[in-house]
Amino acid sequence: MEISIPTLLRIKPNALHKIGKYLRKENFTRIAIFYGTGLKEIFNVQLTISFESSEISVLHQETVATNEVESIYKSAYKIPDRVQAIIAIGGGKAIDYCKYVAFILQLPIISVPTSISNDGFASPGASLLINGRRKSQKAKIPYGVVIDTEVIRKSPDMFTYSGIGDLLSKYTAIYDWKLAFRVNQVPVNDFAVLISSNAVEILVNYKNKNVKDLEFLRMICGSLVMSGIAMEVSGSSRPASGSEHLISHAYDMVAKKPSLHGIQVGVATYAVSWLQNNKAHNTIKEVMEQTGFVEYVSNNPLNRDDFIEAILQAPTIKDNYYTILSEKKNIDLLIDYVNNDSYLGQFLK
Repeated sequence: MEISIPTLLRIKPNALHKIGKYLRKENFTRIAIFYGTGLKEIFNVQLTISFESSEISVLHQETVATNEVESIYKSAYKIPDRVQAIIAIGGGKAIDYCKYVAFILQLPIISVPTSISNDGFASPGASLLINGRRKSQKAKIPYGVVIDTEVIRKSPDMFTYSGIGDLLSKYTAIYDWKLAFRVNQVPVNDFAVLISSNAVEILVNYKNKNVKDLEFLRMICGSLVMSGIAMEVSGSSRPASGSEHLISHAYDMVAKKPSLHGIQVGVATYAVSWLQNNKAHNTIKEVMEQTGFVEYVSNNPLNRDDFIEAILQAPTIKDNYYTILSEKKNIDLLIDYVNNDSYLGQFLK
């Protein structure tokens, strides 16, 4: 199996100012650039200066407003043949869109996230709308990841809390993966487990968990990159996504007002780790408290009824994807826990 990992990786303050220099070093001088909604107005001037100073030609520009696969195909065939690389600037929707464009055209993509709400900016998959339904598709793992930590620090805190929730889910995802091996002999890649485990342990062991601290943000960004690479190594989402992600995907479908993916994943991770009798359950709780995740979600709770419905729907989200929720008795136990645990109750209204 061929494994790709990002060749270009820059995580530092003011990295956007040097993106032209980074591209020139990789011999990418003719690019297409895609922005998330509203971001061209914010970043166009500084990017133009950086590109021009390094003699980078922008041959195509576009703003991403959807993640519908039909729009992606239309965009892919608008891109001039001379383009050497695709630059994706924005959140998860814009980056997923570009990863699939890059997959179609077999071009390298440089991922430039403006927030860190999940590990998708460095993963080999893309969450797309196909016939009105959200589906995970194989895509192009980024050739490069450029993260300006000053930009991340200025983004709303909820996005960073979402990234923290997504990181913590590696505990429950790995448990589910090993459970799937014991029950259904689903192969486990030990190296991918190691990468994913190390990614979350770095978060847990970092002392200063202030979401406005540049070094803490750099560490979170690096750990999310590692999570994306773990998925590439394993050839699946297993090292990063288990029953907690199935609950979040189901919540997206049933909730009148979904929250950020990683916020939903974080709440589900706390609940599922109890169900698993996961030794990391208290660690997850402590990190949520230390980072401010608990306070944020308490002030912006999920809907309890929708969350329970999402638990019921979770096993139907992915075919042949065994997790602890594949057993009906475990669904009943988790719903009872959701209805009666006072600590979890602060996340739900």
